[in-house]
Amino acid sequence: MSNNFELLEVAFDPDDFSTSLEDEFLLTRISNELKAVTDIDQLRVGALKLLELAVHRQAIIRGLVKRIANIEGEAIKTYYEG
Repeated sequence: MSNNFELLEVAFDPDDFSTSLEDEFLLTRISNELKAVTDIDQLRVGALKLLELAVHRQAIIRGLVKRIANIEGEAIKTYYEG
């Protein structure tokens, strides 16, 4: 067995990075709480932007992990079938 690896480039699909229903629920719940704040307006705007960023980041990570698992699964399948 060789230790040589081939570097593959795989194009991204926007569907790989869509938010889940759980992500949408979390975003809505926390957004509603932040909107109810009567204190500093800048805090509200900044918190909402950071929340959106965090949820989107989770969706990207989930998509990447799914793609890696599929690629590894195919490699294992090819190795054992070959």
